[in-house]
Amino acid sequence: MKKLLVFAVALATLAAGAADKAKISLADATGKIGQAIENPAVMEELVSQLSAEDQVAFLARVNAAIESMPVSPAEKTAKYVDINSAAMKSAAKGNLASMLAETFATVPPASLVAINEVFANKLFNRAADPETVFTDEAYTKLAKDTMVTIQKRNETADDSGVRDTFAILMFVRGSNGTPADLADQLSANLPDAATRELAKNEWIGPALKENNYEPMLGAADAGAQPDVNLVLSFARPLATVAMLSDLSSSGSAGSSMASMIYRSAATTVPGSDLDAVSGLNRVPRTLTPGLPWNSTYTRGEPNPYEGQGLHD
Repeated sequence: MKKLLVFAVALATLAAGAADKAKISLADATGKIGQAIENPAVMEELVSQLSAEDQVAFLARVNAAIESMPVSPAEKTAKYVDINSAAMKSAAKGNLASMLAETFATVPPASLVAINEVFANKLFNRAADPETVFTDEAYTKLAKDTMVTIQKRNETADDSGVRDTFAILMFVRGSNGTPADLADQLSANLPDAATRELAKNEWIGPALKENNYEPMLGAADAGAQPDVNLVLSFARPLATVAMLSDLSSSGSAGSSMASMIYRSAATTVPGSDLDAVSGLNRVPRTLTPGLPWNSTYTRGEPNPYEGQGLHD
């Protein structure tokens, strides 16, 4: 009898836990899309109350609603930046890679110009958390693993090669300059041979060195390149949030990552020689403008990638 009681309590606990994961239905959240678009805080709250599967579906519906808004392209892109950033911050544990993939699959290519730059600088930057260091090996693995999820989702999206390349640009920008061949490594895994050649020879270099996305947008027939500074004037201020560790826990990306990520000396045993640990390489950080490991680079400042293009 006692064993049956314990079993019943365990089942009730599991059921309660499952209920907590989805506090609202997708239908209820869909009814509040207008509120979510107007206020990123509402978007965060709604996403946080949905199941992992419904989070992805809801983000797709919100992005479709933004596309239909009767506003200027710059204002529309600002909405994509605001709302997709909010969605990332509320993604369920292990669901961030799928949410990121949905962004790159459902935001129009022209608006991905701003998305890739803002996400690289504010959400998925390697230096966002000074207490956590991603080695080159860890960051490369994380980018490759996440790109698998993004590429799989984009298989059913229009202009998949361009969308995949925007995701690559986000990871290269977020790497702060190392490893130097990261763009080559990621583009080599693109599924289509023609896209691989275009990404390597015509798309990535101009985008990184000159903020010139016209070759990519032309291939997608996506219209003129947006003025990102104008877009950001409409967008809400976005604080830097360290999300790479959350991304590393998504799917296979987290399976063997722990040995390649470590905490800074402030959170480890005093006197430990982290540099001597096999496989760990410190990534330099600086606030000096123009250096490739400066994580504060934004548009209009010296470009840390100048001289580090694919063909230099």
